[in-house]
Amino acid sequence: MINHELLEAYLGRQATFEALGQALHARLKDVLSSGGVEVHAVSYRVKDLKSLAHKLGRPDKTYQRLEDITDLIGLRVITYFDDSVDHVDGLIKANFRVDSSRSEDKRRRHDPHSFGYVSLHSICHPPADLLEAHPEWDWPFEIQIRTILQHAWAEIEHDLGYKSAESIPIPLRRRFSRLAGLLELADSEFVELQRALKDYTRKVAQQATLAPDALELDTVLLQSLTEKGPVAELDLKLAQWSRKPLSPTPFYPAYVTRMLRQVNLGNPSGILTRLEEFAPRLHAFAERYFRFTTEAWGFGIEKLHSVQRGYSLLLLAHWQALHQAEQDAHRLENMKGFYQQIDHPHDEAEARRIARLFVNCFVGW
Repeated sequence: MINHELLEAYLGRQATFEALGQALHARLKDVLSSGGVEVHAVSYRVKDLKSLAHKLGRPDKTYQRLEDITDLIGLRVITYFDDSVDHVDGLIKANFRVDSSRSEDKRRRHDPHSFGYVSLHSICHPPADLLEAHPEWDWPFEIQIRTILQHAWAEIEHDLGYKSAESIPIPLRRRFSRLAGLLELADSEFVELQRALKDYTRKVAQQATLAPDALELDTVLLQSLTEKGPVAELDLKLAQWSRKPLSPTPFYPAYVTRMLRQVNLGNPSGILTRLEEFAPRLHAFAERYFRFTTEAWGFGIEKLHSVQRGYSLLLLAHWQALHQAEQDAHRLENMKGFYQQIDHPHDEAEARRIARLFVNCFVGW
């Protein structure tokens, strides 16, 4: 039976709940930002009247006071990775008053027959500084923390209309279990992939030399190349020649990596070897290259705000592409193929136009 007195009490405080929800949402986003944790989304909602009436009408629950309903205001944090859930939980405990007796960590359920994906639910009270300014805001609220995959499961499950094992037909339970297991495995694997990538980046940064031919170029290796050594020295020379400041921001690492691979410079040692031959030609090549960009796109050296880290590798890739077209008769076709692969995969005519301008600028090179 619905407690209509609680519904009326809720209606009388609905504006207060909405104001509190907005303030808590802003505070929670500040807490996460200050804590250095990157999340997919932070949202909040105030329970609407229809949803509250449904909750009060449940035969398995009894509420004597409005304060007994802990999710009138609900906030949700969706993380990218499973190990971020505990990080977020620690920040919440440090910045909000958490009622551990009414909170629930649904991740700790081990019942193989329990359906519905898990999340961490913390019942909290507003921090003291908010209550000093708004004493009427002393109400419990709930913060849910889940991963983006857990959120996807919960949303699809809600759309299907199945929220418990009892509501799922027995022939379908095994399929639900298999899906839940796959998502749990995916969450775990994403955490391991993140750790492996961080470990790889750290090892690359700590290497004394970037040498082995077997090491295929990727953006991590590329950025490590640009931070010191011959590439950094050449970037500095380019900046000095152009009278532009040298920017610490790398120049589109994925794009430059793809370009270098396209001209068969797919490992660090090969790049450094060719760079040694290219270095004495840098200024002369750059002069013609920016003449070409001016004719092609109206973008010359004067429009550069700075020389970004790794820009010399962009020039190296173009020099290598030109070098590979050894015969003048083939030079245009080779450069057309280069630009079609890199910039214009679906526009052969534009790739040919750009290639013709490039070749014309390097006549006699």
